[in-house]
Amino acid sequence: MTSRRRAPARPTPPARALLDPRELKKLTALMEESGLVELEIESGGERVRLVRGRLAAPAVESVGTTAAPTRAVRREAELESGARAITSPMVGTFHRAAAPETPAFVEVGDVVERGQVLCLIEAMKMMNEIEAEFRGRVAAIAVENGRPVEYGEPLFLIEPL
Repeated sequence: MTSRRRAPARPTPPARALLDPRELKKLTALMEESGLVELEIESGGERVRLVRGRLAAPAVESVGTTAAPTRAVRREAELESGARAITSPMVGTFHRAAAPETPAFVEVGDVVERGQVLCLIEAMKMMNEIEAEFRGRVAAIAVENGRPVEYGEPLFLIEPL
């Protein structure tokens, strides 16, 4: 009977802890650079979930109106005016123009054609063009320039023509 020899066991390198302050700092810098709002990582039995940019907005302003229209309110306005929402297909940062010194792609009141660029969404250092899905007039711009947006969030209200 022949004897089998086993290869010597290699020492496993110590696992880097996700909760190490240096690693957390790197992860938050990565989130900031790429425009991520939420990041969840699981490694070696550890799980970390980081969320940024979610500050609680006041529920009511001094004049008695809500600070930011909720999705239900936006949807109601959409139904009343006949306008349709163009929503964000991804998480990223909303840009109204190609560069800070150039004019915005569209303004409220502009007539847009199907396929016309409305804005850019920056995600992971990539600029993604968001195009009009139909011909219409821009009734409202729902997001402030340079603000983070989430998947499905309304960007524009457009009245079909």
